[in-house]
Amino acid sequence: MPTGYKMADFGGQPSEISNRSDGPLFQTVELNWSKPKLWEKGFGAPVDHDEPCLYLLQRDHPSSTRSMRIVYVGLTVSPKTRFLNHPTANRIVGMRGSTFLSYAVVRFTGRNRETREKYTLEQVEHLLIWALWNELENEKKMFTLPGMGVNGGTAWQILNSGYRFQGQMPKEIVYPWMVIKPGRDRSARR
Repeated sequence: MPTGYKMADFGGQPSEISNRSDGPLFQTVELNWSKPKLWEKGFGAPVDHDEPCLYLLQRDHPSSTRSMRIVYVGLTVSPKTRFLNHPTANRIVGMRGSTFLSYAVVRFTGRNRETREKYTLEQVEHLLIWALWNELENEKKMFTLPGMGVNGGTAWQILNSGYRFQGQMPKEIVYPWMVIKPGRDRSARR
């Protein structure tokens, strides 16, 4: 967190905050990440499911200071065909070292359910990119705020479970979150 800032107090847990009568404000989703599978050079992506999902590419380069670094976040509504023509993924797989693929199907929890699947995947992918941005090789969604497109955004509580990516993946993302820089409090009586 930037120096001198603190988290704003929302007044409760995301599941307790509501600004409408039909349920909580935050859409809650769980991403259960699969164990990464080796994507061998010259072979197709190791995809064994066909549900729409988010996916991560990780690299393990022997001379890197850290093993198994997350380098790409993406989404697909058709995993079996997504990697047939994916220039960025092909470039990453072609680099020295090993590349691994992991995926997570978006599962809704609680009462509030988003019905537009592609829209949901887009928003959650964008939030993951922002949470992991500093070492990613993504070319899109890196320099625009999540939810700033034509459709606006939704308040999200994203719970990550399953494979932990050696601590690189946040356990939970709450968006929109807000940091504030407190002013000098002069309200104390003298």
